[in-house]
Amino acid sequence: MCRILFLKWTNNKKAEEYIDAIREAGKNDPHLAGVVKILWLDNIPDKHKFGWGYLLVTKDNIINYKSWKAFYKDNITFNKLKEELNEIKWEFLLMLELRHTDIGYISAMNSHPFFFASNNGYEGYLFYNGLLDYESLAKKENIDFKNYKRKNGTTIMWLSIAKELSNWFSLKNAIQAPKTELKSGYNLMVFVNDNTWKYKAIVNAFAKEELMKQKGSKDYYTLIKKDDKDLFFVWSAAIWVYKKDNYEEMKNWEIIEFDIDFINEDYFTCYEL
Repeated sequence: MCRILFLKWTNNKKAEEYIDAIREAGKNDPHLAGVVKILWLDNIPDKHKFGWGYLLVTKDNIINYKSWKAFYKDNITFNKLKEELNEIKWEFLLMLELRHTDIGYISAMNSHPFFFASNNGYEGYLFYNGLLDYESLAKKENIDFKNYKRKNGTTIMWLSIAKELSNWFSLKNAIQAPKTELKSGYNLMVFVNDNTWKYKAIVNAFAKEELMKQKGSKDYYTLIKKDDKDLFFVWSAAIWVYKKDNYEEMKNWEIIEFDIDFINEDYFTCYEL
């Protein structure tokens, strides 16, 4: 039930404009009421108020922030994020999510992004927008669900993905594993350092076909994109209301993958080779 934002490349000024737009869309999401009605979810607030977080990747830093606060009450950090973007002189990657939930505990730990790792060398961060049957997914993965009742269900989701990676499935295939227990949408963003020492970013767009045939849920789960020379953008379609531009809808089942090749790395050893 969240809102997600993906920005990559060099235009930090334009990135700030998108961040301002996501702030407005999260406070007053024009598509939330429609999907709530279709999914029969009662007593859902009209704001994305259950925490937020972001991942900012530059050549020198990986900054991960998670808060249980409603993003529109976290002015200091929102402004700090814009200041950090303004200081970037080279390429960057920003993933951001405003959390909404139908059930679960509200805490900084339960906000996105979620760190995950496999036992064969993958590690990274995951953001997710949609609804899964997490108890059913836990059963499928032989996980005792009662140990995770106070955690965000996305924790079980990344355990499922990590298992697929450990079984040597490709990243693109592994991220689809939890979709067998899907209840609504499956929009996700991942940033990983894989087991060939490469950094990758992926955006996955999907919602159940029957939901994409109904206006209320289609409007909510559709991701839109725009590819300028200096900024690539993906965001939940609600931003159309707050930042007018010529956007393109991502197709259902569409996956966008980037090699993130601007991160500085060095190697040191105190042992003679």
